[in-house]
Amino acid sequence: MKIVSTVKLKHLLDELKDEFNEHEFIERESLDYLTPEDLSSVEVLIAQQTKLDEALLGQMPKLKWLVWYVAGVNKLPLSYMKERGIILTNARGIHKIQIAEFIFAYIMADYKYLAEFQELQENRGYKTAIRTSELYEQAICFIGTGEIAKNAARIARAFGMKTIGVNTDGRSVEHFNETEPLTNRRSAFTQADIIVNVLPETAETIELLTREDFEAMGKDALFINVGRGTVVAEDTLVKVLENRVIRKAALDVYEHEPLNEDNPLYQLANVIMTPHITGLSRHYNARATNIFKGNLKKGIEHSSAFINLVDYDKGY
Repeated sequence: MKIVSTVKLKHLLDELKDEFNEHEFIERESLDYLTPEDLSSVEVLIAQQTKLDEALLGQMPKLKWLVWYVAGVNKLPLSYMKERGIILTNARGIHKIQIAEFIFAYIMADYKYLAEFQELQENRGYKTAIRTSELYEQAICFIGTGEIAKNAARIARAFGMKTIGVNTDGRSVEHFNETEPLTNRRSAFTQADIIVNVLPETAETIELLTREDFEAMGKDALFINVGRGTVVAEDTLVKVLENRVIRKAALDVYEHEPLNEDNPLYQLANVIMTPHITGLSRHYNARATNIFKGNLKKGIEHSSAFINLVDYDKGY
């Protein structure tokens, strides 16, 4: 098969060529660097940030498999791809280490007043009267109980925290003390000190969280969003923070990205912000490539057994 990658795989490409020498591997910075003839013969495409629409995919009539080195597939033309019968796999699960670490970086920065101590240091101050908070016996609730949430819940329990999970049907999940169905999420929120959203973007999750959800979290809650920014309307989030409906938020994702310089979130003192980077890691491409290798060994004829096979009807 002709396999084209627009992801810079570096030494990983050499490994693929050695291990799967029956296939032709081509790496290009962009699909723009392929001739129409090359595009028309692509059978497998490895891509990450490439903007793929129906018109571009239409130039690849032989495309059988899109290897998407990202977890979110909401920007892809899923209906068209389903109609074409294109196999789609994603990078779900390879973020569980780095995003879980970031979740606790946010929590530690908040609970241990790291910004305040940094300011004290910059002003050459020495103040011992500050009393920080503990994670021990705090309750943390995850909206979504996939691989990221499970890994973070495992870490949370090592700190002596209570872990609550919210998923579609309330099914039990490893590392969670208890779980609730999405329809009963506010009951879970009332029990939690920290609420973490890790949901992907689907038609069902867009603007899922309303002011009433944040009111259920309570005025002492820390809300963390490392899922998708569209889970809550930005106007709602800004008002919730301005009115101190919750105590604080730590955000890596936003309803509209990238943020404009005049975005009102920048004006708020009770928010920690990062620019959608929690999933990035020096080990990212290697982990994604290992998944691809495992699937390639199985062969396209056995794609139903592929790791991270996307269900077009569910959107993930």
